[in-house]
Amino acid sequence: MKGIEKITSVRLAEILTERGAVASDVITEALCAQDRAGEQFVQALVAGGHITEWDLAKIVTEHFNLPFLMAGNYAIDEEAKKRLPKELLFKHTLVPLDVFGDIVCVAMPVMLTFDELQRIQKENGCELFPYVGLISENKKVLGDLFNDYREWQELDSHRREEEAKKRASAPPAGGLGKAGDAEWMSIFDAGDAAISEARKKPAAPFRPTFTPKK
Repeated sequence: MKGIEKITSVRLAEILTERGAVASDVITEALCAQDRAGEQFVQALVAGGHITEWDLAKIVTEHFNLPFLMAGNYAIDEEAKKRLPKELLFKHTLVPLDVFGDIVCVAMPVMLTFDELQRIQKENGCELFPYVGLISENKKVLGDLFNDYREWQELDSHRREEEAKKRASAPPAGGLGKAGDAEWMSIFDAGDAAISEARKKPAAPFRPTFTPKK
């Protein structure tokens, strides 16, 4: 599909910033959350109430030349349900729509990146034809298609909560705890004291370090 290689979280972040659709600090935090905790960039923005999924879907369809489709309005093919692993569909909130040979039509939750789409294609020996969908709609349809989806959601939510607790209780980068923080503070205090003492002394006269040409 033309232009699909341009689909990246960073490119979408640039577009949202250019439009002033989402504050830059929010975008930065969402990108960090994606790298740090694996939380999808677009889902972090929508879940945080920073942009509606409708507005986000409109921006994605306009800038990446992708078609939009409400998954609940499509007569989903039985073969499509079995073509990709359930865990993969659940993880990426992908709704399988139809199969045409090696081509699998899917509704993705606003946006999956080009790298993610490539990885799914390679691992499952198929070519994806993605439609832009809505996160809430895709979750509803997945719940209707698979009886164990809601149970998976609860387990995944619990896993994310546990990971968040571990990150919150972990010491800062470098392994510093309270003792390490205190040590660094004492170093900074000593440095400030040395600078203050140096400022009290009269400055030495400036002397050139080069020999002027005659």
